Amino acid sequence: MRIEFTREIEHLGILDKLRPFDPVVIGTPPLGIDVANNDIDIACSYDDLDRFKMDSTTQFECFKNFEIRDSTAQNEESVVVQFSALNWDIELFCQSIPTGQQWGVRYFRIEKRLLAVVPKLKATVIKLRQSGLKTEPAFAIALGLSGDPYLALLDLEHEGHDELLQLVETQPKVMENRPHSDPNTKLG
Repeated sequence: MRIEFTREIEHLGILDKLRPFDPVVIGTPPLGIDVANNDIDIACSYDDLDRFKMDSTTQFECFKNFEIRDSTAQNEESVVVQFSALNWDIELFCQSIPTGQQWGVRYFRIEKRLLAVVPKLKATVIKLRQSGLKTEPAFAIALGLSGDPYLALLDLEHEGHDELLQLVETQPKVMENRPHSDPNTKLG
């Protein structure tokens, strides 16, 4: 049995250890839409990615499945750190882009707003995620958004409460099971 994700973060003191890197907890557990085996995602930012790697190694290499790798996102160099603790997989993601401007944080904020505007959207997104969809494609399908689901969600970033509510109201089948045949909604 996994402990609640916030207790995990607190117990391990992760946010205190990451304080110099402006950490933001994102992902599905804080949204309440996690399914089996979801991890805890924490976005970080720092100008010196090598220092982030050194500090992360010092702080977290003692945990199971510790791994650190270079990556690219938003056409920017990134570092991904993964490890396991207390039956949770934890992923740290760091770029030199401020955390508030990183796509993962932006998606998280949009999805949080959508769930606040239409709480019953949660059940549909969970059902779609249980079928194998990633989070952003699941939201896009539930909302009837077309095109690239990641870009479609970012297009909602500056919409107000009323505009988001109107979007949902114009999609009469939003809360029903919808086929997910859009090629942009990759499984995995």
